[in-house]
Amino acid sequence: MIASRFAVVCALLFGAAFVGAAPASAAGTDGSCPEGGGVTVVVDFGDLGPAPLVRCAAGTPANGVAALQEAGIEVAGSQKYGLAVACRINGKPGPDVESCAGMPSATAYWSYWHASAGGSWTSSQEGAQTAKPAPGGFEGWAFARPKSANDLPAPPRVPPVRQVSSPSPAPTASADGSFPWGLVIGAVVIVLVGGAGIVVARRRRAQ
Repeated sequence: MIASRFAVVCALLFGAAFVGAAPASAAGTDGSCPEGGGVTVVVDFGDLGPAPLVRCAAGTPANGVAALQEAGIEVAGSQKYGLAVACRINGKPGPDVESCAGMPSATAYWSYWHASAGGSWTSSQEGAQTAKPAPGGFEGWAFARPKSANDLPAPPRVPPVRQVSSPSPAPTASADGSFPWGLVIGAVVIVLVGGAGIVVARRRRAQ
C-alpha cells in the first residue's frame, strides 16, 4: 500500500517538474516593429501624465482603431459616435477632462497621425475607423490641448523611427540546454529520498 501511494506521489511530482505555466497571451509587443513586422503605434499622452507608449501591432491592421487594439492599447469611443471618435486611450483623459458623451472638446482631444519609418508625422485626413495603416508604417496619437479651436495640434513627440535593439549576449551552454537536467536531477532526488523512507518504514515494522 505504502509503495503504491509513493509511486503515485512520485509520478505527480515528476510530471509537475515538466509542466510550466501556460504563457499569457497579450496583443502587441513593446517597442517599434522590426522591418516588415507590422505597424508601430505611438501614443503621446501630452500633459495627461504617462510617458509616451510605443508598441507594435503585428501584420497589417484593418484600420487605425484596430492598430491600437492589436498593439495592446485600450481605446474607448464616445457614447454617441462609438469608435468613430477615439475619446479615451488607456483610460485617458479621465471623466474630469472629458465625459465622452459626444464629440470631444475642441481644446482637449486626441489627434491622429501617420508616418513612414524614418519620415515625418502627417495629420490624418481620415478618421481612425476608416484610415488603413500603411504596412510597416507608424500610427501616431497625441493628446492635444490647443488654446483655441483654430490652433493646430502638435504631432507626437516620439519620432517615427525604428528602435534598434542591442544584440543579446550569447547564451551559455548551461542556460541554453534544451533538456531540463536540473528538473530531472531534482525528481531523481525525490525518488531516492522517498525510497529510503519506505525501506526504513519496512525495517521498523519488521522489528
